[in-house]
Amino acid sequence: MKLVIYSLIFLGLGMSFSGCKKAKEEEIPFIKIYDDQDGNKHFHPLSISPSASNDGYIVMSAYDSWRIHLMKVDNTGEFVWNYELPANYVNAVPNLITSNGENYLVCMDAVGLFTYVLKIDENNHSTTEVATFTDVLYPTYVYNSGQYIYLQNYNRLSMQTGLHKLTADLSTITQSADLDIFTDVEDRIVEHITFSGKRMPFFVSSTPEQNYIVMNGFYNYSFSLVFLDQNLNFAGVYNGAGFNGGLAAISPSGGNQFSLARFSYDNLYYNAQASLTPTTVDITESISAQGQSELDAQKPVLIKDISINSVAYKAFLSSTRSNQLLLSIYDKSSGTLAGKKYLGKNIPITACDFLQTENGELNILVQAKIMGSFDRIAIMKLSKEQMEAIPK
Repeated sequence: MKLVIYSLIFLGLGMSFSGCKKAKEEEIPFIKIYDDQDGNKHFHPLSISPSASNDGYIVMSAYDSWRIHLMKVDNTGEFVWNYELPANYVNAVPNLITSNGENYLVCMDAVGLFTYVLKIDENNHSTTEVATFTDVLYPTYVYNSGQYIYLQNYNRLSMQTGLHKLTADLSTITQSADLDIFTDVEDRIVEHITFSGKRMPFFVSSTPEQNYIVMNGFYNYSFSLVFLDQNLNFAGVYNGAGFNGGLAAISPSGGNQFSLARFSYDNLYYNAQASLTPTTVDITESISAQGQSELDAQKPVLIKDISINSVAYKAFLSSTRSNQLLLSIYDKSSGTLAGKKYLGKNIPITACDFLQTENGELNILVQAKIMGSFDRIAIMKLSKEQMEAIPK
């Protein structure tokens, strides 16, 4: 902690970091915490993605409510540059998109509430405006399926959730669908985008067969898991329990198999191999799942595909009620728990995003709370050897 405090006090010119080596086997080898010269800022990390130049990573965060911050680090986590977007660009959706070798972000106009698409310019440490969609209000998620790019939003005028198919350069909408919510959820949207209330687990993905779009969002008086076909026609739904229950995260595996986490009020449940029917009309509470009482249902859950020693796994990353992280590894073919690892101990941390590197390491983007009040961007790293030690 002294090293962290030292960097907070003395390394305030631009961004700085501190590294804490972990001696115990159950701890991660290091955590790098990045500080800003303005100690009063509060950061909410959103996404980490490989840089377009393939020499590091781009980290996107929100700060001071809905403002947008970009940072580049090299492959070892060393700070390279940072950029605070102009104040008219707000509410970055919580994931970066890579298309045609370029990184993009989707955000919103602070006054008009409409959507911008920005390309990240690594050479000039800035962004370039690619598109403006004046009819797409309150963007909430963006996803690249490998074939198409999909943009999700909330339309406050029609009280609908929208899904829009974009061209590869994200400049043009080619197809759209609207789903009726039948009630005004703007207050919930505002709480979500300003970090003043519950963050909703908006999500868009596609099945490996590319036959269904899988979308988590507001629909039919609830927060629901909706399936659409490739023409964006409604196919089926698992309705949430109003706004207090639904899917917290989902990762399609193929053959109507899904790894998922669902929430019900303050409780989280996992199922690493759930069988779902995309054309059904059902409720999320009917999906069998195992309770995870130690986990904090108010914080993000992340599910991604990883590989350890050429074996495919589903990695679940979540935050515990005691402000640690829990990384749970499930065998992709059987859905059985292969191993788990607790991360963090001395500093309260929250899971935000993660990715596996080409050499088998795991980079974990977290929010670290320093001295009980400073919300900072941090990156934790698990080595290839530590990853190999998790499956038993």
